Parts: sequence; structure tokens; C-alpha cells
Amino acid sequence: MDFALVAEQEMPCNGKFTTVQRALLVGSSKKPVPYSGRRGHTRIGGRCLLLAIVTVMLTGCGMQAKIIESRHWELNDTIRQTKNEQLLLNMVRMRYDETPYFLQLSSITTSFSAGANAAAQATLPEEGPDIYGFSAGINYSESPTVTWSIPDSREFLARFYAPIGTNQLTVLTQSGFHLEDVFRIGSRKINLLRNKEFDIEKGEFVPGNFDELIEALELLETLRRDGVVDMAYGLMRNYGGVTVPISQIETRGVAEGMPYSLLYLSRSPGMATPYRVSKPVFLRFTKESDADPRAQRLRELLKLSPDIYSFPITDVADVSPEAIRAVDGKLAQIFDPDEKVSHIGLTNRSVIEILRMAANYIEVPEADVTRGLARNRGLEDSKFLTILSSPTEPTAAWLKIRYKGTWFYIPATDLDSRESFTLLNAFFSSVVGEVPGAKPLLTLPVK
Repeated sequence: MDFALVAEQEMPCNGKFTTVQRALLVGSSKKPVPYSGRRGHTRIGGRCLLLAIVTVMLTGCGMQAKIIESRHWELNDTIRQTKNEQLLLNMVRMRYDETPYFLQLSSITTSFSAGANAAAQATLPEEGPDIYGFSAGINYSESPTVTWSIPDSREFLARFYAPIGTNQLTVLTQSGFHLEDVFRIGSRKINLLRNKEFDIEKGEFVPGNFDELIEALELLETLRRDGVVDMAYGLMRNYGGVTVPISQIETRGVAEGMPYSLLYLSRSPGMATPYRVSKPVFLRFTKESDADPRAQRLRELLKLSPDIYSFPITDVADVSPEAIRAVDGKLAQIFDPDEKVSHIGLTNRSVIEILRMAANYIEVPEADVTRGLARNRGLEDSKFLTILSSPTEPTAAWLKIRYKGTWFYIPATDLDSRESFTLLNAFFSSVVGEVPGAKPLLTLPVK
């Protein structure tokens, strides 16, 4: 029997109504047939089903934005975790005296699609209760891909093996990292005070004045916290040429020298001297430091001039007096027992030296040491960094990788090691970073 349901008056979805006139059109006769009243429920169900379908479709549209937002953060965390794991992997390689190798994440792309569907059906027998059916679904798909690349070897190695610039160290001290940790990890020498040294074969070497270096760094941190000294960027000039009359200086030459930090400064009427200008961080003593024995001890340890209050922290090669003495073949000012210096000159480590140093704090299985696969390192400064090993996958690890059948990891509860590893990652990212001109290597889908 063919039939259709016709309504002459709207009925709300809640089913409450007073009078509804209906007719059941049977076949093609178009002859009205009295309606029993039971079919009123058909109208109710149809309207409710329609409302449910619309609701599901709108929900599907809204879910797409939420899914994209959620996956954005998941991909962000995946990239961060992958870079941490690559750094740890290469440190483990160096612990086994193997060559480190880094890939560079070139790009990550993804496409999203989301939708919803709904269907409804009804069986309306002439006798017996009506039967309604309703189904709905939401579908979602994603296709992320990542591209890894090989960094340009010359550019990468130049950054990886060259000493870190002092300006890069001081930036990290201004970024929330502990000052003592930054200089202990990044510097070899501060004026005359020498840091620990690491040799692949002989391991750790502790110079005679290492304790004085630690004392100076601790004093510096304490005095800075107490407001007796501070660290701030300032202007430093190095001699760049002979003094000449201003009338002989071409305006074009002044403009061309500015990108190279070459400026002309006038100290006498009609004359100017070219200087190479830089903006290093200065260690600045307050006037109150004159009466503070801790500040006097810091000056003594660093061999600082007693009548100067601001000292630039720079690379040794950037210190003008030392550079001139080196050209003339004279004794360096810092080595002259009768001299006090007006600067703090740093000799710094390279990134690979820092990672080799940190790799010594990785615990390897005794069997690997016995078989000669790894050297025996008896380092005691476990507060700096401790990376454990396990034959089985650790369950509570902040970071972990598997290398030659052994798991190496940092426990989630070891906050000191987590902080130190984050600082190592900051050294690598700020000095080596993303090398331009990298060639694509492999594009992989992300599961």
C-alpha cells in the first residue's frame, strides 16, 4: 500500500497538541480516509529525527576545528620529542666513541578531513506500533608527512666544531638558565681560571685552580642576586685605525662601514678615530661593592682592575689590548703579574666538546666496559647529569632511546638531569640550529 502523511497544522517536537486534522491518501484515489489518531506519533518522530540529524551534522562541522587544534599540539610535541631523542642518541654514540650524526627536520605537512552522516527510517504498519530507526556517524582522517634533510656539511661542521661565541653564552645567562651552569658547561677558561677538560682517551682532567673558578662563579651569582653587581648590555669599542681630520672622511665611507660596526668617534675638534663597535654584556660593580669583601674577592680571582666598575665579557680575540699584544708578540696582559685587566676574556668550548663532556655522564652496562665497547668513566658530578641504562624499556622515563639492544634514559623524577639536558639542547639549538641549504633526504608519513 502506498501512503503519505499530510498535516494541516504544525505539531511541536514535544508531542503536545490539541487538534490535528489528518488524512491518509491511499493509492491514487486521493480519497480521504479517517485517521485513527495513532499516526500522530509519526509526525512527532519525524520532526525529532530531523532535529537529531541536523544536530549531528552541525556537531561534525564543529568537531573538525577541535580535531585540528588537538592534533596541532600532538605534532608539536612529537617534533620536540624527536629532537630530544636525536640529541640523546648522538650523546650515547659518543659515549661509545662513535661518530655522531644529525638529521634536520625540514618540514612537516598534514591534511585533515572530517564529516558526519545520519540516516533515519520508519516502518508504519496499518496495525501495530510504529517502528523507527536512526543511525549517525562521524568520520575523520589525517595524512601528516615529515621531510628530513641532510644539513650542508661545511656549514654544519663549522658551527659544530668551532668555539662558541661569548655572546651566545651570555644570551643563555639572560634566558633563565643558571649562570654557573652556563659558564661551567660552555667555557674552558675565564681570564686565568681554568675549567675542567675532557679527553677522549684520558677522560677528565681537573686543573689546579678549578676550585677558584667555581668560587668565582658562585660569588658572581650571589652578588648578582644581592644587587652588588649586575650584568647588562653595553657599548664596547676597539681601535680600528688612525685618527684623521673629519674633512677627509667621505660620507659614503661612513655609511658603508656601519653594517660592519665601524664607527667614527670624535674626541677632539675636527678629528675622528675609527672604532669597531660591539655590544657585549658587561659585569658592572656598584659603588657599594667597594666595601663588600665578597666583591673584592671576585675582583681578585678574576684579576680585575680595582678602579674600574664595568667590565665587558667577551672572547679573548675581541679584547683590544690582548689583540695588540698578540700582534706585537708581547706577553699577554692576563699573564703579566704586574697587570690588572679591564675585561673578562673567555675561551670557550665547541658544541661537540660540550656533548662529549656530557656523554661521559652516561652509565653504560658493565658488560660493554668489560668487552671493551665503552671506556670506564668514573665521574662524580652526578648532580649535573645522570643518564641511566637498562636492558628493558623503562616505564617512568622523561626521555629514552634504544641503542644496540640497551635502553638509555633520564628518569622523570631526576629534575637536575632534565634541566641539564634542556641546557645542552639550548646550546645545540642556539649555536648549530637549522643549517640553511639542507638537501631533502626522505619524506615519511607519520603514524
